[in-house]
Amino acid sequence: MRTTSVGCVVLFFVVLVSAMACSRDATNPRRDSTSKGGEASVIETHREQLVVLAPEQADEALAEIEAVASVTQLLRPRLLLVLTDPEVREGIRRIPGVLEIYDTAPEGGPLGLSPEEQLFVDAWAARSAPKTRPGEGSNWDAPGFEPPDIPGR
Repeated sequence: MRTTSVGCVVLFFVVLVSAMACSRDATNPRRDSTSKGGEASVIETHREQLVVLAPEQADEALAEIEAVASVTQLLRPRLLLVLTDPEVREGIRRIPGVLEIYDTAPEGGPLGLSPEEQLFVDAWAARSAPKTRPGEGSNWDAPGFEPPDIPGR
């Protein structure tokens, strides 16, 4: 009986560790050990894309996009962010009402974005920009910085 219990516990942990190893965030790239020249390569499985819709076809296009991709953010009537892989991206591009799909923020162009839409695009672009934070990596009481308040005082 004890051997069976130990075996079940070991099997449980093997399954748990395997499940944890297989699960990953959809926005993170997967490392592939097979690459040319022996270098590690990165294969992107899902990336967040900016989709610009034609206002008069936005509702129909949104419904079709939601059927094939995960919509992470939406600014009605014509901007949305979706998680896609390259094959789905090309399918989205062919949906009637989709004006364009971007990997990175578009440089000022003929989009004619409203101030609110431009703010949405700028915020999306800023998420991937490198962050510079004063005191990054320093101790809390490093010279020139105040340590945090002690709770309860």
